Amino acid sequence: MRAIMLVVCIATLTTPVLRAQTAQVPPVIRAGMEAYKVGGAAAAAVRWLKDSPITEASGSAIQGFAQIELAYGRMIGYDVLQVVHFGTYAERTYVVILYEKGPVYAWFDCYMAKDDWITTAFLFNTKADQILPPKMMTN
Repeated sequence: MRAIMLVVCIATLTTPVLRAQTAQVPPVIRAGMEAYKVGGAAAAAVRWLKDSPITEASGSAIQGFAQIELAYGRMIGYDVLQVVHFGTYAERTYVVILYEKGPVYAWFDCYMAKDDWITTAFLFNTKADQILPPKMMTN
């Protein structure tokens, strides 16, 4: 009976933590990924760069994603690998963008401006070691 109570207590205590880890991705990143699946790279760039200080990056980002799509096919999903907090107002999100023929690795830096997260920088590459920190490359 004590073992059952212990398991119930542990499950109850860890459930909010697991939910919090899933929900910690800045909404601007998740919204951009969902826009990409439905409307393509241009729709994603519009969402990622809304209210961003780097709006001039949208043209080159769309061109870059277009080149990736020529080789890798269409975007079919994404996996969030990790969110690194740089204090209360800044964080970096590492993702793998999944295409029909392979993955693309990306990071997005976000900043909490007023009441919403905005993207302040991002980078993507087909080579994992160009995007992911070395400690993420080991088991």
